[in-house]
Amino acid sequence: MLYLYAILESPLPQKRLPPGIGGASPLFVESHGLACAVSEAADATIAPEPSQIWRHQEVVAALMEGPPVLPLRFGTVVEDSAACLRLLARHHAELCAQLDRVRHCVEFALRVAGLPELPDPDPSSNLAGPGPGTSHLRTLVRRERGWPGSSAAFPHDTLTTHAASRLLWARSPSQPDLRASFLVQRRSASAFLDDVGALQRLRPDLGITVTGPWPPYSFSDPDLTGGRE
Repeated sequence: MLYLYAILESPLPQKRLPPGIGGASPLFVESHGLACAVSEAADATIAPEPSQIWRHQEVVAALMEGPPVLPLRFGTVVEDSAACLRLLARHHAELCAQLDRVRHCVEFALRVAGLPELPDPDPSSNLAGPGPGTSHLRTLVRRERGWPGSSAAFPHDTLTTHAASRLLWARSPSQPDLRASFLVQRRSASAFLDDVGALQRLRPDLGITVTGPWPPYSFSDPDLTGGRE
């Protein structure tokens, strides 16, 4: 089995990567200008132990020093190098487009506490029942419902000035905090953080926190269904 860390463009980084899953430095599987950083894995399931998660994150962080990177979620595994090559070929256009999207970018995570609580979703709505994709659709709807509709409620618009893209995560009674992910050009990172600081001073009544910069996990989630054959 091969454990996958991230997808990136050629040319490949020359710097040796830190130890990955299994303790060895990851290798690369290349195809048509794309590459995947991988490690051999004994099992198809990698336990999410803190040491393993840390190794995954260290490898991705090291890759971020080079060409554009699409970090993959912890636990992504394919059968072998042939399956990895098929994955890169099958999703080549999508992967290239996503690499262009995150080029020179990092991610910041914003959390806002102290907003009014949201009611539970209407159980009679079409998005309340089970079914393929229902949870994802419900999340998309509630992302926008959970984000204040005007700068009078929460002056978030200044943050988007320095963001290439933004994702708003679902707010609910069980997750009352407002959470957003911002894709920010590296050159704009300081300006973005300055705006967050201004927002914190403007709204001391809200618990506004920001973390990052991170690899752009929230903006690098290609559908790799079919990678394992």
